[in-house]
Amino acid sequence: MIHPNQSQPMLSVRDFGARGDGQTDDTAAIQAAIDAARDAGGGGVWFPAGRYLSSTLKLHAYVGLFAAPTWSYHHHGGTQLVLADPQAKCLLDLSAAYGSRVSGLGISGEKLGQGIHGIYLDGTLHNQEDTIFIEDCRISLFTGDAIRLDSIFGFTLRDCMIIFNDGDGLSFSHYDGWVHDCIFNNNGGYGIHGRPWNGSVTVIGNRIEWNDKGGICLGHGGTFNINNNYIDRSGGPGIYLHSGEAVDRASGPASGFTIMGNVIYRSGAKTPAEAQENCHILLDFVAGVTLTGNVMKVGVNDSGEGLLSPTYGIVYGQLADSVIKDNTWYYGVTREFLVDRGGHDGEVIVKDNPGRVGDKPVY
Repeated sequence: MIHPNQSQPMLSVRDFGARGDGQTDDTAAIQAAIDAARDAGGGGVWFPAGRYLSSTLKLHAYVGLFAAPTWSYHHHGGTQLVLADPQAKCLLDLSAAYGSRVSGLGISGEKLGQGIHGIYLDGTLHNQEDTIFIEDCRISLFTGDAIRLDSIFGFTLRDCMIIFNDGDGLSFSHYDGWVHDCIFNNNGGYGIHGRPWNGSVTVIGNRIEWNDKGGICLGHGGTFNINNNYIDRSGGPGIYLHSGEAVDRASGPASGFTIMGNVIYRSGAKTPAEAQENCHILLDFVAGVTLTGNVMKVGVNDSGEGLLSPTYGIVYGQLADSVIKDNTWYYGVTREFLVDRGGHDGEVIVKDNPGRVGDKPVY
């Protein structure tokens, strides 16, 4: 079969017996198509429109899964890959699948089981850069993380909707990623969660909103660009940078961040009003931070109800050689914009951050 947007032949899962009728378990047929693409030296596997029920599928190196991306905010669209095994660890296993690509699929966990991830990668199995691409997908309703990449080296996530999962939208450890033009919405953890250790990732142009724990959380990360994102109604901080637990901190602070041009709105929605975590940005034991040109505002839920938040703007402590400058907060907090916890090292410049306290939403 030929994908209309591709010049090379693709293997269709239908030719291997997949029904896509929403009733048949298509695991064996889809895996057979993936294995055949591997045996041919790599290539694409095409999913015609349908609802494909499956347990865990193992993707191989240089094999891609493709469908027409016709999903919307509330619906998976024409092609749906649906978890049908409540005992599975994940739906798509990309471990050691170098150069693999997942494109155009509506991927659903149906809230089956406990702690089941949508796309998973165990990077301890690799011996080179993984270089995986996840694009144009809608990933939802998993009881774990939508995407969990453990010890990843090299990934691109773009143009996806990651929504209604119980865990994080994207959870990863290690290095070399690009995350852009995605929507992370209504996930039970963080929208984006970099677990110790992580670094060398560009996060740009995303909409990150209504995630219960917070917007972006990076633990002992470094060399990040966090620019031009819209971060809205986070349960905790919109952006949280820290250096992990005591064992991680012994090696020094996480370092090297640009945080520029972001709009951060209504943070701290699920955090007690008195807690300093009820803030737009929390910086804890990090170094080499340039935080400038961001816009921050208070707000409540879209319905007009809920906590007016956040209480604080930027909470920072144990910084080294950093700049917090030229951010605006017009009715940006309910109490105090800058909270200095002290303990800094080297030169820390904090100035020219104009704004005012707000006691009601301003649109």
